[in-house]
Amino acid sequence: MCQVATDMKKVLARKHEKFFERHLQLLPSSHQGHDVNRMAIVFYSMVGLSILDVDVPAKYNYHLDWIRKHYIKKTLDDKNSTVISGFVGSLVMDIPHATTVNIANTLFALLSLIMLKDYEYFESILDRESLSRFVSRCQLPTRGSFVSCLDYNTNSASPVDSDDLRFCYIAVAILYICGCRSTEEFDRYIDTRKLIEYIMAQRCCGGAFGAHNEPHAGYTSCALSTLALLSSLAELSDKFREDTITWLLHRQVSCHGCMQLEDDSNTTYDQSDDGGFQGRENKYADTCYAFWCLNSLQLLTKDWKLLCQTERTKNYLLDRTQNTLTGGFSKNDEDDADLYHSCLGNAALALIEGKFNGELCIPQETFDDFCKTCHC
Repeated sequence: MCQVATDMKKVLARKHEKFFERHLQLLPSSHQGHDVNRMAIVFYSMVGLSILDVDVPAKYNYHLDWIRKHYIKKTLDDKNSTVISGFVGSLVMDIPHATTVNIANTLFALLSLIMLKDYEYFESILDRESLSRFVSRCQLPTRGSFVSCLDYNTNSASPVDSDDLRFCYIAVAILYICGCRSTEEFDRYIDTRKLIEYIMAQRCCGGAFGAHNEPHAGYTSCALSTLALLSSLAELSDKFREDTITWLLHRQVSCHGCMQLEDDSNTTYDQSDDGGFQGRENKYADTCYAFWCLNSLQLLTKDWKLLCQTERTKNYLLDRTQNTLTGGFSKNDEDDADLYHSCLGNAALALIEGKFNGELCIPQETFDDFCKTCHC
């Protein structure tokens, strides 16, 4: 029986590998709308393959030139002739006389290069100063938060783009990759104190983080990861930590104990979601929130595995949302597998096994190797 279980696990791993490989090759016409998001597709695929112990640098090194071509430097038309740089998500966005780089695609590209072990790029090609200046311009001076891109004409923070905890995390992660560690180093490019004040303003009264006092697991993970990269988790009070841990633990769905009494009274309760996590109160479980919630918990307490039921989470992912036919993970057991949930489903399993760095969303071994080689 053990041999059968082991063989079955290998079969599913191979199916997951093929699922991610397909996204790095020829995509169907139905994906045309995602052309501007090619860098995200590459990133999610490579994270999934790296988790599955595929030798990504050896097998996919032909992607290096493709990613490098998406790096754009631009001299701004200002009195200082300021140079900024970043990545676009697709070459169709490389538009002359317009600043089209954005911080999301920049982070996706940098992390993809790390997974490909293109350390030469970080040491001798990437202009960290101009890239950091681009990140600096994305911060809203009055709020401390970040937008994802610049205004096409003024090259200041876009007045029409949204600003939230996601972009705060992305901005700080980019600066971290570029070598910032201390508050003084971050302060060279951003107003760190103003950013922390913005993050703290997103705290909810019952714990966790979210807009308009509605806690959200995804935003909570972004907030905590940002504070962790800034070495500022100590800004949180003990009470807020405890409230947040409690809120996160309550996001795990269970068909045991008192929660099973909700079967008839709560229309968003599904007992087959047992072990999974919901992103907000009164929502169904969702594959991606297993990662967001567990990442937050591991940032807040070293005893996180003792507090939640990780074995049930693994069963939820492997038995309920894993697609045993095509490989990959779906949002729930009704949808088809998709790249985003496949990446985070595998990431959640790797996090449980202690093999994933949740702050930068790459395998821990990959992170350690990058820091050792590039002297982080």
